[in-house]
Amino acid sequence: MQHNRDERRDRSTSLFDGETHARVLDHGSKGPEMIIAITERDLRISRLKAVQGTELKFLGDRIAIDSSSEIISEIIGLTRITSLSPTVLEELPKVIASMLQDSPERCLGFYNRAGPLSLKMHSYELLPGIGSKKAQEMVETRGRVGWTELSALDEACGIDSANLLANRLIEEMNDEHLQPRLLELLFRTEV
Repeated sequence: MQHNRDERRDRSTSLFDGETHARVLDHGSKGPEMIIAITERDLRISRLKAVQGTELKFLGDRIAIDSSSEIISEIIGLTRITSLSPTVLEELPKVIASMLQDSPERCLGFYNRAGPLSLKMHSYELLPGIGSKKAQEMVETRGRVGWTELSALDEACGIDSANLLANRLIEEMNDEHLQPRLLELLFRTEV
C-alpha cells in the first residue's frame, strides 16, 4: 500500500518538473500551511505546503514553487477542479486570464496559428460564444500576419481573447473527454 502511494507521489511531483511559478487559488481547509494553486506552465491544480509562518497569500498571487521558493516547502501533489470551492471556481477564469495576459505568447500563438479542424469547423469555434460566422470574420481580420499584442487582437475582433481562452481551458479541466484539448496543445508538456 505504501509503495503504491509513493509511486503516485513520485509521478505527481514529476509532473512539476520545469514548473517555476503558480498562482494562488485558495488556502486549504487543513490550515494556512496548505495552499491550492494553479501552475503557470501546465495549468495543473496543485496542493502545496507553505513554510510554517508564511503570510497568507491572496487569490491570484504569483508564488515561486521551484527550489528558489521561500514560501513553498513541498509540492504535495495534484487536486481536481471539482475539489475547489464555488468561490474559487467563480474566480478561476480571471486567474487564468491574468496568467495569459502576463505571458501572452501562448494566447497569441493560438489565435495566430489556429486553423480549420474540419471542412465545417475552425479552431476558433472551440471558444465559448464563437460561431462559424465570427470565426470566419476573425480569420479574415487576422490575415497572414496575425497579431503581436492581445490588445490589438481584442480590438480588431471585438473579443476578450484571454477570457475566451481561459473559459475554454476550464471547460476542458471539467470534462477530460472534451476534444480537441487546447490544454494539451498549448500548455501541458506531459500528460
